[in-house]
Amino acid sequence: MYLGLGWDEDRTTKRKHYRQYYQDELENIKEVFPQPSPFNTEKIIRGQSRGISKGGLMSMFKSQKQDESGQVSTIQTVGYFKGIIEIESKIERVKYASKKETLIKKLVD
Repeated sequence: MYLGLGWDEDRTTKRKHYRQYYQDELENIKEVFPQPSPFNTEKIIRGQSRGISKGGLMSMFKSQKQDESGQVSTIQTVGYFKGIIEIESKIERVKYASKKETLIKKLVD
């Protein structure tokens, strides 16, 4: 499926531009990303599971969730973090930058 984006600005070639449309996220489409998704995905949670009182008038009418230890819990998933996380040391970054600069100078020469 393709979406029409418009025509060439000068209209001399009479070509229309298109963009391919995918129904799902690109990392789930094997023809775009043949290997597993490059993104790290983590749940974003909100709430607490310790120190919440079980009592109160409203607790009679509302069921309360409990965690594995039997404590009352208000933890719920509110979203997801999806991104690429890279960790590097300062020393390695400096080495890489100097090596890169040397290679660029050789290419320019």
